[in-house]
This record gives sequence, C-alpha cells and structure tokens, in this order.
Amino acid sequence: MFYIATGVATWFSVFKGFYTTPGSLFNIRVATAEVHGYALPYFWMPSADAVRGAYYRGSLHNLFVTYASEWIPVILNYIYWYIVAILFFMGWAIILRRLWIDIEVLPFPHAQGWVIAELALTAQEKKPSRGRKVFLICGILGLIFYIPYMIYSAYPGLPDFYGWLKGAYFTTWSTGHYELTHAFPLIANSISNMVGISTDPLRYAYFFIIPLDSLLSMTVAIFGVTIILPQILSYFGYYSGLYEYTPWCGWTKWGMIYYGDPLHIKDFQQGMIVGILIFMILINWRYFATTIKQAFTRQTPATEVSYSLGYIFIIVGAIGLVALFMASGVEFVDAVVGLLIIFMITVVLARIRSYAAHILHVTGEGYFKPLWGPTMPAAPEFPAGKLFIGTHVCRWGVGTDTYGPYYVSLMGTMDYFKVGSMAGLHPKQTFKLCLIGAIIGAIIVIPLTFIIWHAFGFMEMPVAKEWDYFWEGDAGTYNAVLGINSIHGVAGIIFAGILALLRARYIWWPIEPLGFTLGLDVWMPWSGTFVPLIVWVVKYVVIKIGGRELYEEIGVPAAFGIIAGEMLGIICVSAINIIRFVIFGA
Repeated sequence: MFYIATGVATWFSVFKGFYTTPGSLFNIRVATAEVHGYALPYFWMPSADAVRGAYYRGSLHNLFVTYASEWIPVILNYIYWYIVAILFFMGWAIILRRLWIDIEVLPFPHAQGWVIAELALTAQEKKPSRGRKVFLICGILGLIFYIPYMIYSAYPGLPDFYGWLKGAYFTTWSTGHYELTHAFPLIANSISNMVGISTDPLRYAYFFIIPLDSLLSMTVAIFGVTIILPQILSYFGYYSGLYEYTPWCGWTKWGMIYYGDPLHIKDFQQGMIVGILIFMILINWRYFATTIKQAFTRQTPATEVSYSLGYIFIIVGAIGLVALFMASGVEFVDAVVGLLIIFMITVVLARIRSYAAHILHVTGEGYFKPLWGPTMPAAPEFPAGKLFIGTHVCRWGVGTDTYGPYYVSLMGTMDYFKVGSMAGLHPKQTFKLCLIGAIIGAIIVIPLTFIIWHAFGFMEMPVAKEWDYFWEGDAGTYNAVLGINSIHGVAGIIFAGILALLRARYIWWPIEPLGFTLGLDVWMPWSGTFVPLIVWVVKYVVIKIGGRELYEEIGVPAAFGIIAGEMLGIICVSAINIIRFVIFGA
C-alpha cells in the first residue's frame, strides 16, 4: 500500500505531469495571441499581463494580489478538469481490471518494478537471493554510470563526458541517442528512414522487461515497414529527394514516409489504434456485457470493485468533460466526438503500455476528418471551438509529451491494480488509494505549481520556454493527414483486426498488434532504431539457454538494477540542477 501510495503521489507532480499542460499554453497569450489566442478561453489561461507576472523571480505578489482575480478561475478550472477526468478513467479502470489482469494476464512491465519490493522483503527475512545480489550490483553500476553527469551538472565548464548534451549529432531530448543519419552523409544518402544508435544502458534495460513477441513485432514494424518498404518504393520512383543530405534531412525523411504517398504510415497507424479498440471489444463482448448486467443487478463479484460504481464514475466524468468542452466554446457534437477520441486513444495506449511498456506519438486530428472534412482553414479562420478540441486531442490534452489526467488516471490505476494483484491486495484497497491520492494530488499540485513558478521565476528556468501547442491542431497538421476514413486508415483497422484474430486463434503466431503499432511510431527509428532488435536477440538467448529461471532470477533483477541505479543518478542530477538554477540562479 505504501508502494502504491508513493507512486500515486508522483502522478501530477513530476515534470511531465501537470507542469507540461499550462507550460505549453503560455505562449498563446504572450507570443502568438493574434494567431491562436481567440481559441483559448481565459479560464484556461489568463491575460498576457497576468502570465508575464509569473515569468520572473520575486513576482509572488502578482499572483496573490495584482492578478489573483485572473489566476483563481484558471486554477479552479484545472482542478475541476483533473477531477472529472480522474472519475471518467478510473471508472474504466474498474471495468477493465479483471479482463486485463486476471483473464488476459497482460504483463504490465512497469508494475514488474514490484520485484524491487520483493527483493527487499527477502533481505528483511534474511533469505539468500541471487536476484538481490544481481540487483544491487547492477544498481551500483547504474548509479556510477551517472557520476560524470552529476559532475558536469555541478561544473558545466568541464567536458560533457558522454557527449549527450553538447556532443555533435546526439539528440538532446532522447538521452544517449546518436543520430547516424545526420552524422554520416553516406547513411543519409543510402538509407530511407532516420536511424541511430542508443548509448544509454537504461534504454536497453527498459526494453528487456518487454515480452519477446512485442519486441519482435516492433522490430518487424520498424525495419520492415518504416525502413525497408520505403527503401524499395524509392527505387520505383517514390519519395523524390529522400536521399539528399542536409543538416535536418531526418525531418525530411520523416515527413515523406509518415505523411506522404504512397504509405501514409501515420494514417495507417491511426487506423490500427481504432482496430485495436474495436477488436478488443468484439473478442471480449461477453465480458463487457457481463459487467453491464452485474452493474444493473449489483452482483459484482466479491473480488472486484463495484461495476455499478465504475459506470457511475464513467457517466459523471463524461458529463463533466463534455460540459467543460462546451463551456470552452466547443459544439456539442464535437465535444462528444472529442471525448470518444480521448477515450479511444487513452484506452489503446494504456493497453499498449500494459504489454509493451511504451506509448505512441499519437495525435487525434485524423479522427475528426469524417466529421469536419478533408481540410480546414488556418488560424485565426479556423473555428475557435474546433481548434480548441482538435488541439486538445493532439498534444496538451491527450497525445504526446503530456501525461495529464487522462493517461495517468487509467495507466497508473491499472499498473497498481497489477501491483496489488501481485502483492495480494484487494482491488478495493488499491482503488481507494488511487482515487483519494489522485484527487488530493490534483488539489495540492495544481495551485502549488503556479505558486512555485511565481516564486522562482518561471521564465528564468532553462526548461520553461515551450512552444505554442495549438500549432499541433492547426490547419498545417490537420490538412497533412488523410484521416481515419482514408484507404490507409481503413487498411490499418483491418490489419490490426487480422493480427488480433490471429493472436486469439493461434498461440504460436509471433506478431501482435500492440508492439507492431508501437513500431510504426514516428519516434521509434529516431530514438531507438536497433534497441528492440538487440534486446530481442539478448533476451531470446537468455531464455533459450537458461529458461525462465535464468530470466526471472538474474535477467529481470539485473534490468531493474540498472533502471533503479540510473534513476537514482537522474535524481541526483536533478537535485544539483535545482540547486544551481533555482536556489543560486546560476
């Protein structure tokens, strides 16, 4: 229970928690107000003057006195949004718990971190454990690996030991990833997609806890679909200019392969997301029908949280979210469709994460195409309500870079349902911890975030200047995709269904739709080209030679040791940077 409670406490308080959402909307008031400001209501972000009051150190007076009347509605709105979103997706967590954890027995790789607690218990009981020794050794090695980063953070005048921050051709936002495409013109001129090599052991350790079939599915998608297939098509006259080397040629390749003829991989992937949800429901329709029946008859099994409560939460959360969207200027139909898109993306990504430990760079603009048409005008001609909800399902509400109340409420609760199952904790206890912790967390973290920004000077921090996330839902992005109703989108739905049915019918079938969809992600070749392949080979050899015993007693503790050690190192680096930038203003 303590393990779960401490985890819930981090849901909204970490960098990618609540911080990212308002941080991505500031520029709409202070830099791009003439372009997108009309589509962002003032209860989501106050005036430019009120925002500037948060920019520099010593402006705490502005929050509590000068601009309090503008900031209070914003803070209350975010708290309301988080609470209704928590109710909606925790309701779905109640409904999905038994299916995903007890019936399908999805692995939930993140929940396997519970092995650390189990190793601690063996130490407390003084039981001999090879796994504990391996975990400690690898944890120490992982921590030692980050010592050069600690030194560099304290004294940035020293050399960047690994080259991750200042070295040429390293991706600064993808730790330790060396961009082979940009580094070597020969590679850029001969390989269709962006490729690179990862030098951070953490990435390999993280992938080691992913199932073999998912690693293989990622590998087939990355190399077969995003690299080899475009390579073959380029020989037949497609993708003109694909092999022209420029300092940013990776972005050119990305645009052609994922958004251009003939593959439109982005639209195909969006179709697969729809297919995953549809066929999950079709294959398990009896299960969902049973939960509805038991909710109405109040005969939920004693081992579960009440299905009646689950569906009540879903209804209350849905009404609350639709009402919030409509208050933000969104038409009723668009608000309902937007909620359905949020539901679909969140459930599918939670399912992918529960199996393959990752989520996608998914955006939802293509799902509005059947309703809005093939093109939309650029802002400020883009209808305000449509720009708001279109952007909301692309980046700052649900999408990439923001693990707000949608993702974390479902993914986090499902993870801890799994941990509770492993530890013998009743789901009701787990659910209470998650629900109470999430609501308290929202009430504390949201206002405290704004207070801290005012106190320490938000724009003085090097990570503060985010771009205007409304660009993600504007015409440039919306018009670039064909949509879910295109032949590519439909093909993705059908393909996901075929893979799901093959997996349900034949146990030996090696390719599964979750890892395959993940392998189609635009960032996989960029930040982890060879990682799934390398880890698949290593893990296959480990299991082939030593069986499950070697994997579970040595392999898993070693992987989590590296993860824990590097995470401890990252915490130390973060503490050093906080002292430098926040306290001393260096």
